[in-house]
Amino acid sequence: MKFLRYILWGALFIYIIILFLPKENFYFFIEHKLNEYKIVLGNETLSESFGIFNINDAHVLYYGDEAAKIDKIRVMPFILYNEIKFENIQIAKKFQNFAPSGIESVKAAFTPFYPIKLRLSLNGEFGEISGSYNMYGKKIYLVLKPHESFRQKYPGIYREFKDVDGELVYESSFK
Repeated sequence: MKFLRYILWGALFIYIIILFLPKENFYFFIEHKLNEYKIVLGNETLSESFGIFNINDAHVLYYGDEAAKIDKIRVMPFILYNEIKFENIQIAKKFQNFAPSGIESVKAAFTPFYPIKLRLSLNGEFGEISGSYNMYGKKIYLVLKPHESFRQKYPGIYREFKDVDGELVYESSFK
């Protein structure tokens, strides 16, 4: 019983730390780092509830051109499981050669139990993508389960994927 009480006090302590983390300061730091790559987030509203940080109605500008609109970004910093989720992303027509236009959700999850891998999942009018990004090796691995019309709508993106054992796979490394 005493051990259970220590676990509960430890969990409460961690939750209180999460509640008082300076989430807005982290957000502004990331926004500053994105600005170095000429990516600017604008017109967004910030809010926080129960340790979850929300960013609503963000407009993404790339070199001054509107690249996308994101309805909601949810950041869940729970120390043992961290997740960032983007909902309802509308890509501008100018950038649709690089990404599909209607993305319902993008989720990136990280856990300190496996600190070198970032798990990724995307859903949208194109289909479903699941995969991972290896931060140590700087490699991305994605598996696409496309909708029937994906090949006709996005031929440029389709060419980037390779058919491996009946699955469409994208692999790349960054230096």
